[in-house]
Amino acid sequence: MTNANGLAVLRQFLMEYGSILGLSWTAVFGLYVAGIRTQDGTVLLAAFLGLFIILGLTFMLGMRAKVRSVQLQVRLSPFFSFVNIFSMFMYASLLCGAMEYAYFQFLDKGALSGALQTMFADAELRMAYQQMGMLETYKQLREIITEVGTLSALDKVLLLFNQNFFVGLIVAIPVTITYWFYKPKAAAL
Repeated sequence: MTNANGLAVLRQFLMEYGSILGLSWTAVFGLYVAGIRTQDGTVLLAAFLGLFIILGLTFMLGMRAKVRSVQLQVRLSPFFSFVNIFSMFMYASLLCGAMEYAYFQFLDKGALSGALQTMFADAELRMAYQQMGMLETYKQLREIITEVGTLSALDKVLLLFNQNFFVGLIVAIPVTITYWFYKPKAAAL
């Protein structure tokens, strides 16, 4: 039996947690873009490390949702736990997509695609791919970057949204398992 008012409040908390997750995804996207545009490896490393921080944040928010559900006396089946946790990822994807759209539509003006094309036009990078026997892969990557550069801002955001959707779908499974088996301590309640 599920407490209907408690479930509504839990969904509001999950929306809030999804907003936190979406803002953190946007921050990592910003670091990635800054690293590519400036070709600064330190910034790219920070973006990469940010992904691991976000993964930890995701599990922390899942456990926090469990604490809230216990406080609100909401008991969910495993399926509805998954649906509610996945909704947190959907909120994050929507917020991050809106921010990415604003970036591509108003700020980018093709600079990110240009930086990627410049990076892949480097003779040393081509030589490295050739030495590894991956020259065909190198050519495919250059074609993909060129094609992505021709897409509209909305098309780029839809590509990123699809990626966020499927990553959220996959990560929601272990977060739901954590949610289902996590037993909050009395001090957390």
